[in-house]
Amino acid sequence: MDMNPSPNAADAPKRNIKLDNTELIKTSFWVSQVFMIIATVVGVYLAAQEGLSQAIKFDNLSNMQNNYHLRHALYDEVSDNVATLSRYVDTVETVSGNSLVKMRPQMGLFVWDNMRYSANALETPSHILSDIRRFYLESEQIISNIETRHYSVSYGKGLLQNLLSKIQEDTLPKLKTNYETLSKELNDNDIAVD
Repeated sequence: MDMNPSPNAADAPKRNIKLDNTELIKTSFWVSQVFMIIATVVGVYLAAQEGLSQAIKFDNLSNMQNNYHLRHALYDEVSDNVATLSRYVDTVETVSGNSLVKMRPQMGLFVWDNMRYSANALETPSHILSDIRRFYLESEQIISNIETRHYSVSYGKGLLQNLLSKIQEDTLPKLKTNYETLSKELNDNDIAVD
């Protein structure tokens, strides 16, 4: 028995492998390939659209949540300042002229001052921002005029009472309604804010 293989394996007879190309010439093959490509493109497009839609929805809800917190904090700050100014109005006539400067109300302006750095600040309705700006400006002017005796105490007190009535009866309810509307929308989307 000869254990040595033939010295030249290349001399061995070659197998002829015949490929069946009949599928490539059938129309059904090409139609199925075209539909597969179309389905892939449509699938990728729909997935991208849904992803974009979800990203936009997330961005909107995140923005809404930031606006809610900003407006709620602004409401609380203005409410506190209204209470401070109301106490001032109630006691201003009982104070002697020299003590007016010492009893000047210290209004908190942390939220108001920091709103200038917030991208969400100007998304607050402009009429609300304008009313609050006027409230701070006019109250400061009236108090300064009372202290410098440009206004009598009783006249300045009347002006402050009118200013307080407007902010309490008009601006604060609008601001509260505004942030409560945001709260409802957020709660409807399963985002708890309270």
